[in-house]
Amino acid sequence: MTAHGLRFTTRGLSRRRLAASAMRIAVLPIVVAIAGCSASTVPAAVSTVPAAGETVTVALTDFAFTPDHITLRAGVPIRLRLVNQSDGGHDFSAPAFFAASNYPAGATAPSGGGIEVAANQTVEIALTPRVPGKYPVECTHFLHSLFGMTATIDVVS
Repeated sequence: MTAHGLRFTTRGLSRRRLAASAMRIAVLPIVVAIAGCSASTVPAAVSTVPAAGETVTVALTDFAFTPDHITLRAGVPIRLRLVNQSDGGHDFSAPAFFAASNYPAGATAPSGGGIEVAANQTVEIALTPRVPGKYPVECTHFLHSLFGMTATIDVVS
């Protein structure tokens, strides 16, 4: 018995279930704390369709891509410039988009469909989107997409 007349028992619960429950209880305050103090001050924006050869700049901040909606034209070459403005690493993972694009001679699609961008670094890639469609983008680092680090690339005809 406890001070309030309640009795807790673990009978019937496996160690695995107990460990999973304890993990959820332990992780929840951390998730709430990170989410509460990491709100981005950069407003999300929608990009315009760039002309051939233009550079499309995407800022990677703590748990946001800006702009979070990019519109590109199929067959129009662009340079994608990823600028990590945070003190931690991020990636720009868009496997379907990178697979549906062409690259200049001697260049290839990003390995695994994502581009790693170290803290306070910039990475550029030249490409030509070739297949119209809506492509999801996310940061695959632990919990980043859960906290909203997602975007969409629309390739139009």
